[in-house]
Amino acid sequence: MKKNGTTTKGTTRWRCTSPTCGASTTKTRPDRQLSADFNTFIDCICGNTSITETAADHNISRRSLERRFNTFWFIDIDHHIDTARIYDQIFIDGTYTGAGCLLIAATRNHVVNWVWARQETTAAYQQLLEPLQAPAMVVLDGGRGAYYAIKQTWPTTRIQRCLVHAQRVVRRHLTSRPRTDAGKTLYKLALDLTRITTIDQAAQWTAHLQEFDTVYRTWMDEKTLSITTGKREYTHLSVRRAYNSLKHLCQQQWLFSFLQPPQTPTTNDYQWASTTNSLEGGVNAQLKLLTRLHRGRSGERQRRMLEWWLYLHTENPRPPIEIAKQQNWGRDALAKVNTTPHNENEADHQTGRPALYDQGIDVEYTHSIGIRKGQI
Repeated sequence: MKKNGTTTKGTTRWRCTSPTCGASTTKTRPDRQLSADFNTFIDCICGNTSITETAADHNISRRSLERRFNTFWFIDIDHHIDTARIYDQIFIDGTYTGAGCLLIAATRNHVVNWVWARQETTAAYQQLLEPLQAPAMVVLDGGRGAYYAIKQTWPTTRIQRCLVHAQRVVRRHLTSRPRTDAGKTLYKLALDLTRITTIDQAAQWTAHLQEFDTVYRTWMDEKTLSITTGKREYTHLSVRRAYNSLKHLCQQQWLFSFLQPPQTPTTNDYQWASTTNSLEGGVNAQLKLLTRLHRGRSGERQRRMLEWWLYLHTENPRPPIEIAKQQNWGRDALAKVNTTPHNENEADHQTGRPALYDQGIDVEYTHSIGIRKGQI
């Protein structure tokens, strides 16, 4: 083959040098086009532009761009976790999306691990924490599933309850404008939590909480006869619940762990955090924004979109183009999906996804033509 001019588009034309052939052709580089399409795919699903706007920027129709993206959705994200690294402080939290419940573990600067679950259960959090080494401290929002998982998986890790979430619990019981003197005093104590920066201030705050119990204990123990149940119930139940939430955290020593951190060789200059704001605002809020911008995308594709965003915000992510090339741009996985039988009428109990259709009738054979009562 030798060069033989160019086409009308400017592509180099090649002609066979054999005197009996003389065929003319052009050489194509499909890998370059696929690379460009995949970069566009990542920019689209992890950015703030819709697929319609992306297609308009590339002067093609939306349907054409969707066809180019079709195989890219089947690329599995190659997320490797450093199982030997010990972190100083890890933040864990769960956020709910249209694709399910997403549990995330992160440091202040990058994402560490994530798992999909149906709810924030103990088993789901154990799946999130087990691949990681126990850190010196973990900050969480207060879910019971997270507490139990930490006790079983990281028994030596110190727990710090997010102080902002502790304030929200008090606000939920008292509202932001409590009417009683006890409610106003307790709400003021809750607001002071995020202003504490020293051990002396923490000790003074604890003393004020104990003083509150001394002053208002008789008042909080008052009971009245309920009209609906006919039983005697606590008159000031909302104040009792707000106080008990703070008392429980204080007794468990989960409020001010950040002021007395464990001493490790890497924690001398570390700024310990008392809230999950870095995770809530830096990760969860961005994921929520992404789902709103791409609100037409749901199910498995929404999962894959959020996973790509999380992967790109890990500490040392590999270039996505390398992952795509290793997996043949998702074509092998697509071929496997097309050849593997899939029963869409089976529910996914892990994520809570229901069956596509169902008729609610038991099709298993039972040797009976009537209705039986009692145990078999």
